[in-house]
Amino acid sequence: MPTICAKCQLVRPEDAEAPVWQCPGCGVAYSKAADAARVSSSWPDRRLQKYAHVSSGAGDFAWSKWLLVLVLIVGLYLGYQMVHKRGSTGQGVGSIASRVGRNDSADQLAALAAGTQASDVFMFSADWCPNCREAKSWMDQHGFKYEQCDIDRDHGCQARLASLGGNGIPYLIVRGHHMRDGFDSQEFAAALRSTQVSSEKQQGAEQ
Repeated sequence: MPTICAKCQLVRPEDAEAPVWQCPGCGVAYSKAADAARVSSSWPDRRLQKYAHVSSGAGDFAWSKWLLVLVLIVGLYLGYQMVHKRGSTGQGVGSIASRVGRNDSADQLAALAAGTQASDVFMFSADWCPNCREAKSWMDQHGFKYEQCDIDRDHGCQARLASLGGNGIPYLIVRGHHMRDGFDSQEFAAALRSTQVSSEKQQGAEQ
């Protein structure tokens, strides 16, 4: 099999005077020429592999960036929904639970309830409102009578609530006093007592 130089592609003649390891045409050793040819032929592949690696890394970075943006958007949306829901119901359930019945005893509240008519307390509410259920449960527990209007079932009731400029429900009107920020037992009892005292003073003056 004839020997061919990898550099100059010369086919070694049989009568060549150069050593068997050296190309008579270019003078380069056959082994070095073969090594140089292998390096030259593999260089584009290495460059392509490097480029592919860099491109893949850039793609991963782009996907990570978009994923982060998506997570931020979802987080902002959920936060907005929580704030909006809290505003629509007036206050959190936990805040009502911590505020109801802190000062008055059960006997004092029962005595106050005995002098209260259903027409003295009017509440805007809805079946889906947990704070409304908390307020009604507290009033029922202590014997307070009240009237209520469901804003989902009565559009006139909803329009009236909107005209009052309430912050949400429950919204109570206690003997003319508007509880705009939800139910608070202290505010509720104080409103009943203040109007009760005023009424007693007026009756005494008339006598």
